[in-house]
Amino acid sequence: MQDEAIRWGPATLADVARRADVSKSTVSRALSNDPTLNIRDETRLRIKAAAHELGYMPNSNARSLRLARSWCVAFVVPELQNPVFGQTIDGAHRAAADRGYSMLIAPVEASPAHDELARNIVLGSRVDGILLNTLEYPKFLADTSALQARMVLVNRQTGADGEHCVLLDNEAGARLAVQELAKLGHRRIAYMPTSSVSWVSQRRREGYHLGMKAVGLEGEERIMPECEADLAAAEACAAEILASPNRPTAIVAWNILLAVGVTRAARRLGIAVPEDLSVISLNDSSAAQMMTPQVSAVRLPLFQLGWQAACLLIDLIEGKPVAPEPVVLTPECVILRETTGPAPS
Repeated sequence: MQDEAIRWGPATLADVARRADVSKSTVSRALSNDPTLNIRDETRLRIKAAAHELGYMPNSNARSLRLARSWCVAFVVPELQNPVFGQTIDGAHRAAADRGYSMLIAPVEASPAHDELARNIVLGSRVDGILLNTLEYPKFLADTSALQARMVLVNRQTGADGEHCVLLDNEAGARLAVQELAKLGHRRIAYMPTSSVSWVSQRRREGYHLGMKAVGLEGEERIMPECEADLAAAEACAAEILASPNRPTAIVAWNILLAVGVTRAARRLGIAVPEDLSVISLNDSSAAQMMTPQVSAVRLPLFQLGWQAACLLIDLIEGKPVAPEPVVLTPECVILRETTGPAPS
């Protein structure tokens, strides 16, 4: 192969242009998805194939200097251990990569060390925009807004003018869970909330009430005491309710962790799941299938949540027109596994 000379160092724009038989400017515009570039689809595909074959990586430093952008976005989450955030981060990362952006992941917590987090991210890291997956830290939100950073709220909403957000329909998810349990004949359906006062928690609680009303059980709602998102706390809380007279025959749990706490408490009290008690989590993840018994759950489009949020943020960064209304994603379905069954007779 005479034309495939050994190369020392990375491929350049000129190498891709030569391989694709086009100009360097055409390669640059095609690889940056310039909407004003008027070329045939086969030419665009040929350029991308050439770049892939040569292992070409755009010079982000040169591009940043030319366009006064960093080609990097930040995803701010309250924690990294929660698998829910993992699925959302994955969707955002893939969408950003497809648009030529890298992504910084920043967990935020209430501590003096994080007081300057917003400034450090926006100014120190020179990100072009922020995906914000928590509203529990008002100072961070206020600081980010004051810095006039481009921002998209992820499954959060404040109602402020000019706000951009991508949301899960959390109310619909809770309604679905209640309706599925009602179909199985359950009437004593309780809701187990977390102690968090987040926007998501409020929406899910409202969805539970709406679900009970929709199946003709208005006035029979039962909200269990709030508990920390902790397995031991969930088990203790559930044990207290399950040991009481006229206990519920079904529980809608705020997430998988709380649902597992319920099943553990039931096992300790000799209450069979699902024969005597059904449990549905309002989040699904691979962890639900690893539990014994496997946890029934409402499947939410978490990957799509991250994907849509990143796409919206990048559209804002690139000055593309975006709709002012929030993007709302509906639950995918309810996955009935080993923690749900017909109501006991």
